[in-house]
Amino acid sequence: MKEIKLTTQLALIFSIVTLLTSLIFIVALNRVFTAFREEQNEVQLSAYLNDIRLNLNNPPISEYNGYIIIEDGVITKTHHLEILNGNYTASQLASMMIIWPGATREETINGVTYLYRIDRRQGNNFIIVFTAEDYLHAAGNSFTTLMRISFIALVLLGNFIILMWSRITVDRVKRLQGEVSVLSRNDYRVPIEIDGNDEITDLAKTIEKMRQEIEYSEKSKQEMLQNISHDFKTPIAVIQSYAEAIADGISDPSEAEVITKQADMLNQKVKQLLELNKLEYLKTQDEFEPVRIKDIITNIVNNQKYRTTIEIVTDLDDSTYFGVKENFYTAFSNIIDNALRYAKTKIIITLKNKKLTFFNDGEPISEKFIEQLFRPYEKGNNGQFGLGMSIVQKTCAHFNLVLKVDNVSKGVMFTIEPL
Repeated sequence: MKEIKLTTQLALIFSIVTLLTSLIFIVALNRVFTAFREEQNEVQLSAYLNDIRLNLNNPPISEYNGYIIIEDGVITKTHHLEILNGNYTASQLASMMIIWPGATREETINGVTYLYRIDRRQGNNFIIVFTAEDYLHAAGNSFTTLMRISFIALVLLGNFIILMWSRITVDRVKRLQGEVSVLSRNDYRVPIEIDGNDEITDLAKTIEKMRQEIEYSEKSKQEMLQNISHDFKTPIAVIQSYAEAIADGISDPSEAEVITKQADMLNQKVKQLLELNKLEYLKTQDEFEPVRIKDIITNIVNNQKYRTTIEIVTDLDDSTYFGVKENFYTAFSNIIDNALRYAKTKIIITLKNKKLTFFNDGEPISEKFIEQLFRPYEKGNNGQFGLGMSIVQKTCAHFNLVLKVDNVSKGVMFTIEPL
C-alpha cells in the first residue's frame, strides 16, 4: 500500500467497503423483499378475482394470472392455462377445485408454487383464478435491476466524491510538503500557511512552530558566534599587546599578571562552551544514582567563602536527587556564581524536602529578561553570556527537575525541585 498513491488507496478502500456493505445489505434486503413479493402475489391474485367478479361477461386478462369460469357445472371460459405448465387441464383443475374446501389453495409442483382463489357462487357457478411465480420473477427482476443500478451509482458517486476530496486533501499535503522542502533554502524565514481547521492544519501549525524555533535557534547561534568572537577578541588583544610590549622591553615583565588574568578569563569561557556541548551527551538513567545535595552545596560554598565578602548562609537537610554528581556540581556552581555576581551582601541556600532554593539580595531581574534567562546564548544584564544558566536549565531538565526564577522581596530566588 505504501507504493500506491493516497487517492488510489482511498478510492480502493471505499470501493471494498461499499462492495462488502452493499452485498450484506442486498442479501438481507432480498430475504425481506422475497417475503414481501410473495404476499404481494397473493394480494394481486385476490384483486384479479375481484376484477373478474365485476366483469364476468368480459373478464380482464392478466399477464401473470389465469382463470376458469364455470356456469351451471359447465366450463364456459378459460384463460392462460399455460401458467400451469401442463400440470392440469381445465377440467381436471375445475373438478379438483370444486370439491376443495375453502376459498384458497397453495401447492408446489416440481419446485414451482401455484396459488388458487375460488369464488363459490350460487348453484353450480364457480370462478377459479390461479397464478404461478411469473409475478414474483417480474417483480424480482425489477428489484434486481434497481439494486444493480443503485449499487453501481453508489460506487461511482462515492468514488467520485472520494476522488475529489482526496485530490483536495493530497493537494494540501503536497503544498505543505513543498513549503517544508524549501525551509532550509530560505533560512527558515518564510512562514508555513495552510488554510482550514483539520488535522492537516494542525500539522502545518506544528511545523510552523518548529520553523520558528529553528529560525530562533539559528539566529541565536549566529548572534552567539558574533558575541563570542567579540568577547574573545578583547582578552586576546590584551594578551597580544602585553606580550609584544614585554618582548620589546616596553613593559615590565611583572605585568605578565595581566596576561594570566586574561588567559584565565578565556579558559573560563571555553570551559562553559565545552560544558554546554557536553550536555548533549549526558548519561542515561541506567547510570543515575541518588546524590546527597547537601554534600555538593557544602563543597561549593567552602570553595567560595575565602574568595568573596558576600555572606553565604545554608540550611540544608539530607534530601537526595537522582542523577549524576558531577553534573549537579556544575549546575549548582553556576547558580552560586550568578548569585555572587549580583548579590549585595547575602546569599541564602535552603534545601527542605527536595526543594532547593538560592536567594540573593541583588537587584530584581527585568521581566523581559526572566523569560529569556535560560535560553542558550542569551546575554545577561552585565553583558555576559547566559551559557551558565543554559547549562543549569538543561541539566535540571535531563534529571527531571523543575527550575524557575522569581523576583521576591528584597532579592531574587532560584528554585529547583523534582517534577
